[in-house]
Amino acid sequence: MKNICMLATGGTIACRKGADGMRPSIAGQALAAHLPAMHEAAFDAVELFALDSSNLAPHHWQEMARAVAARREAYDGFIVTHGTDTMAYTAAALSIMLAHIDVPVVLTGSQLSVEEVGSDAQQNLQIAAHAAVSGRAGVFVAFGGQLIEGARARKLCTEQFAAFASIGAPAAALFHGGRLHWQKEWAVPKEPFHLRDALDTRVAVLKLVPGASAELLRALVNTGYRAVILEGFGAGGVPTDAAEESFIAALDYARSQGVAVIATTQCVYDGVHLSRYENGVLALRHGAVSGGAHTTEYLYAWAMAELGEQGCVRLSGTSEIA
Repeated sequence: MKNICMLATGGTIACRKGADGMRPSIAGQALAAHLPAMHEAAFDAVELFALDSSNLAPHHWQEMARAVAARREAYDGFIVTHGTDTMAYTAAALSIMLAHIDVPVVLTGSQLSVEEVGSDAQQNLQIAAHAAVSGRAGVFVAFGGQLIEGARARKLCTEQFAAFASIGAPAAALFHGGRLHWQKEWAVPKEPFHLRDALDTRVAVLKLVPGASAELLRALVNTGYRAVILEGFGAGGVPTDAAEESFIAALDYARSQGVAVIATTQCVYDGVHLSRYENGVLALRHGAVSGGAHTTEYLYAWAMAELGEQGCVRLSGTSEIA
């Protein structure tokens, strides 16, 4: 029999109606009672916190990662119940912080409380439970009939049950007929587990809009941020000297101050391609780093981990994040 630990953190799945609307108030033990009965698994529940995921911060990611690391040798898998709004950020962060994790760590939640009629919670808990006992190591999001790699998850819908998408690759597995159907072979980690729990939170995300002032980037640098995720247009380009508001001088300024500017795109799919258009080539030339096909959620957490461990954003001889 496999031993599975459920870490409860709050979210819609644990909500009841309060004086000012829905709020997480269903205890972890009560939530665990909704896990499916499985003859091959025994479930324990630990309540870390009971928060709307909009109220979570990077130090909560650290608490979750440390909770998994501290129990890793006692359990065969983990389920983390979590609010949907920032689940993709937490999943990306845990996929980085739980480096070479050798057991499944599965985040799940729901669009409706587990106590509401017609809730999606039961199906999502079922997917999470099957993933947790599967032995397939890694961090995943179980939601809406899919199991998604934590580094690739993004929330696309505020109300639809199929709320999450896998960005840049097919879902790791699909759930139907009461079981998981894996989409690819899963590799066993070749390196020993390593907890990367040092985070430097001086990372900002700046979304460009037409006519945006480059002073926004300068202000972030002057405020003390050490990395900026710059969500540019299309293939990832930024306004150049042909625009009324050029970002080229601001990129030079950020580089002179040792601030990493990681270029990504506002588009959901296909990533950035800075070498294609002039405004991307110039961004690279003036110090921007390509975020490649990674999501903003992943880049945000990755930069924090890099800064926390190294004090800088490392590039392995390239101008693109691997």
